[in-house]
Amino acid sequence: MLFAFQGFSQKNFNRKGAGSSGAANNNYDFYLRTIDINQKSLTFGLTEAEFDAIKDEAYASPNFIEGNIYQDDKMVKSNIPMRYNAYSDEIEIAIDDTNYNALMKDPSIYVKIAKDIYVFIPYEDSNEKGGYFNILADGKTYDLYKKTKSIFLEPVFATTSYGKDRRASFDKESTYYLMKNGTLYELPGNSSSILKVMDSKKQEVKTYVKENNLDLRKEADLSKVVLYFDSLL
Repeated sequence: MLFAFQGFSQKNFNRKGAGSSGAANNNYDFYLRTIDINQKSLTFGLTEAEFDAIKDEAYASPNFIEGNIYQDDKMVKSNIPMRYNAYSDEIEIAIDDTNYNALMKDPSIYVKIAKDIYVFIPYEDSNEKGGYFNILADGKTYDLYKKTKSIFLEPVFATTSYGKDRRASFDKESTYYLMKNGTLYELPGNSSSILKVMDSKKQEVKTYVKENNLDLRKEADLSKVVLYFDSLL
């Protein structure tokens, strides 16, 4: 079965145009707020050194990579250094070597960082409850989306001389969804259940998976299978 998030809604914008250029509007303020880097270690109750040791784990990729910002079908800012913070669920934009801002959370605004497209989807008509999703495959009927979350794990200190301390860390988890007609459906976590989702073309999909030696636990292979299933509809 699929797990439907019926409360999600998405504005109608052309994701396939994400690689095209448009009229830039450099006067528009897309920055939600300034991020105070100095306060981050205090937020987690860590020293600056302890936080510096783990902070990269909070990101899908810790490096700022130049990308483009789009509003609806138009590119409004280009060559902007950005990265996705999977803990705070924000697109961070580098201002200089030591300062960065958060992108405004708006369903009409999406970004392309290298090959990764991130769209913002509200929940129950609330931007505050919504989040960013990464588009992995864009089909005629179904799209494949990924939600990455980074969870902070507090340090654990040994209670006996035989135990070991565990440092604080961030643990990333990825959940995959099919998008159809503005609704997100969570995919099951195992291969056989995923194939059941494609029951209408199950035999064709199973043959495709076998002939191409695909593993649905691998993201790239899952994207191929979703696009193949979509092509059969």
